[in-house]
Amino acid sequence: MSQEAQGVVVSFDDDRGFGFIRTSALKEDVFVHVSAIEGGGLLRPGQRVRFSVEPGDRGPRAVRVIPGSVGLTPARTAAVGLLGFLVVATIGLVMIGLPWQVAWLILVNAATLAVWTWDKHRAVRDGRRVPEAVLLGLAAIGGSVGAWIGIGGLGHKRRKSRFVLAMGVITGLQGIGILLWLLGVFQGSS
Repeated sequence: MSQEAQGVVVSFDDDRGFGFIRTSALKEDVFVHVSAIEGGGLLRPGQRVRFSVEPGDRGPRAVRVIPGSVGLTPARTAAVGLLGFLVVATIGLVMIGLPWQVAWLILVNAATLAVWTWDKHRAVRDGRRVPEAVLLGLAAIGGSVGAWIGIGGLGHKRRKSRFVLAMGVITGLQGIGILLWLLGVFQGSS
């Protein structure tokens, strides 16, 4: 017995010929193989699709997949929305008198810690996860304090040595930037 659904491709490996579709109709992502795509071809992350869902050995799988338009993946949509919120909220805090750097750092670190907390919650429950690129991206745009609280306080990602190394590189580069700023390297000449 199959059910009709619509969704968005969240990943697709061209070389291996498979990927996953996210749909609001199901709690878990749906497996899709290249052989299920009507008219042949490959799928792209962010592409909308219509398909039928059938039970598979390892979970739901898509059949009779009809490709549609390409847009943003759910993760990118959430990242763009969060970034937009941070910019608008920063402007709001600047309007009430905070320096923009302070406003940005407060907000981006709070948002980073919230996203890390959400991802830790999802990891414990085997739910849909926040991509590591988003977690590292939040740290890179100023949320490294929130990220380190996530690693130390929540114990999230601390066993992933490559991830912790990437966080160390980001923090080190930020530290060098702060040091250069304090030394006046970025100040214009009079």
